[in-house]
Amino acid sequence: MKFQATKKIPGGKLVSVKMETTSNGAATHISNVSIYGDFFLHPEDAITHVEQALQGLSTESSIQIFTQEIEKALAEKSASFIGVTPENLAEIIVNALHSNL
Repeated sequence: MKFQATKKIPGGKLVSVKMETTSNGAATHISNVSIYGDFFLHPEDAITHVEQALQGLSTESSIQIFTQEIEKALAEKSASFIGVTPENLAEIIVNALHSNL
């Protein structure tokens, strides 16, 4: 299935997430993620690492789990968001998944 959500973050930044999921019977997991918007990430190429870190996570994961995985991916690349937080992004992911279920 395909999911998408866009949210304007306090401060004016617009962030969008597109995802695809796959199901293997009882469980459904994120199989592909694209994150884009008018925020900044330094270094920029770390976005691919964040997107890959989210792949394989259960669609039933909590905002806290998504936040932890995003923070871990950022730390691995010594990267940081400007204009959006890992928790903002996790909230958008959960909203997308729940609005389409």
